[in-house]
Amino acid sequence: MMHLKQQWKTRTSIVLIVSVLVSLILVTLERTDWAMQINLQGYSHGSAEGEKPNIAPILMYILPFVKELILIGVPMLLTLGIAKLFGLIKKRFKRAD
Repeated sequence: MMHLKQQWKTRTSIVLIVSVLVSLILVTLERTDWAMQINLQGYSHGSAEGEKPNIAPILMYILPFVKELILIGVPMLLTLGIAKLFGLIKKRFKRAD
């Protein structure tokens, strides 16, 4: 708990900035012609209209978790990387002084 209270404003700011950047990237990706074409065609998991999806039943339960893992994990890893980078830069400047 002690470590969570250390520099919480800085850490929260980094998480917020990375989350906003990832959101902006996803919004701009949604506006591309490629995404609009996919939305117009729809996605049927490889089956024709009216047929059952051609996907393993177990994947129907796993894929939502993969989506959550990616949408939560990528910003988390970016945040950790940026925090480590800032820590390294801070250490180098302290050594120079």
